[in-house]
Amino acid sequence: MKRSLQFGLAASLAALGYSSAIAQDRSDEGIGTSPLIGKLETCTAIENDAERLACFDREVGTLVGASNKGDVKVVDSEQISEARKKLYGYSLPDAGIFEAATEEEREENKRLVSTITRVRKVGSKEWHFWIEEGNAKWRIKNNSIRARAPEVGQSVEFKPATMGTYWIRIDGRKGVRGNRIG
Repeated sequence: MKRSLQFGLAASLAALGYSSAIAQDRSDEGIGTSPLIGKLETCTAIENDAERLACFDREVGTLVGASNKGDVKVVDSEQISEARKKLYGYSLPDAGIFEAATEEEREENKRLVSTITRVRKVGSKEWHFWIEEGNAKWRIKNNSIRARAPEVGQSVEFKPATMGTYWIRIDGRKGVRGNRIG
């Protein structure tokens, strides 16, 4: 039991070290880290084992308490990626929490591939459809006679166009402009 606690503490410290490095790298951009993490980091500088453990116990208790109250939320990169997909198509303020770390991530975030889960025709040339990510509702106004109606189960790809619109390719066909409406 004692050994697994030590391993868990070591793993937590490694994760904190990693997250603090990210926070320090991004501090120039106005993206900070919680003061609770900073207090935890100060524990690593304590040389005396008993004092360091007491510091970790105190600060981890504070962090867990804040998390249980809802004051602090700890998320991993996979959760952030899922949230990005659910919010794709919305204009969001730059709060720094969805900031991509690398150029590759930024490019990946510009495009979304999903599956159509529901379709509804509105008027003579307008279609509304929903996708898996966040049950997002999209609209296309189709003026092309050759274009076919979207169908449930088809793959759909989105890429930013201009003025808040997106290029929407359904099942690999020619792209049409559309926008997110819900």
